[in-house]
Amino acid sequence: MIVILSTFNGETRLRDMLEAMLRVRIPAGTRFHVVDNASTDGTRTVLAEYESKLPLVIYNQPLRGKNHCLNLVLNAVSHKLEPNELVVLTDDDILPSAEWLDEMQAAANAHPDCDIFAGRILPHWPSNYSPRLEPVRRHFGILFSLTSHVEGPCNAAEAWGPNMAVRGHVFKSGIRFDPRFGPNSTIGYPMGSETEMMERLDNAGYRAWFAERACVRHMIRASQLDSTSIVQRGFRHGYGVGWRRQRGQGSLRLLMSLGNALRGLVAAHVRHLWTSEADLLLQDYHEAWARGLASGALFEFRRSREVPSAAELFPELEEEFPVNARD
Repeated sequence: MIVILSTFNGETRLRDMLEAMLRVRIPAGTRFHVVDNASTDGTRTVLAEYESKLPLVIYNQPLRGKNHCLNLVLNAVSHKLEPNELVVLTDDDILPSAEWLDEMQAAANAHPDCDIFAGRILPHWPSNYSPRLEPVRRHFGILFSLTSHVEGPCNAAEAWGPNMAVRGHVFKSGIRFDPRFGPNSTIGYPMGSETEMMERLDNAGYRAWFAERACVRHMIRASQLDSTSIVQRGFRHGYGVGWRRQRGQGSLRLLMSLGNALRGLVAAHVRHLWTSEADLLLQDYHEAWARGLASGALFEFRRSREVPSAAELFPELEEEFPVNARD
């Protein structure tokens, strides 16, 4: 088993995560591949501190973007992976249960016909949680990467970034994350870093299992609870959905997406007229999501009609940066 995560200026949350990892029962031979994504805080100091406490392999990735980091490690280790070996993917802001990795491995052992394993993600709220967030509770999964499911078969898209695993043979076949999705150096990036890949795996016939007992808590930061952050995340999620739905499609799909977005915008504006002040955040979220849906669909429609760039024709060019790994 290997565990992969990236971090950017995550000094505080990374320390909490690594400290919690000391209480996890780590299967023999497991290595943690951690990518520092050009941090400017004390991230490197924290990683150096835990090198003697955990089986860490540390990388540098100057090219900003979570998926660039994940692909960097996968490119470095995929040839050494056993076909059924688990590649556990997580983030720098989780607090795992002591049984987390054991339960993920147990699910993989019990279901050899499955290639993808999704785990439960619960919230770890900061002290400033406010009741004003209750109107958007139904969207907490999207807003804070929370997911739960009964033990059993599931869609691959149920596997989310903080808590998921994929068998080695999937990555040995050459499948990688699309670096155009997921966190990068911009505010308006399209969400769906793992979802984009999982949709491809679903379409290719790979099978997924939800391992309910493989559980982590996701550290919710105080800055993620303000209205601006929630509205921005609504836009990013809609943007990613619009982009993914439009890929490989033509004008009809674009018109459908724009029509859905227009209906969403009109509905949100109408509800603004009579909704209570407490529910305004929900309408702002819906409006932002609809704008994101339209933006993503339009972007992909236009992009598909452009002459491909060199980076699109030869994606390996984006990986031509010095890589420093210490084992």
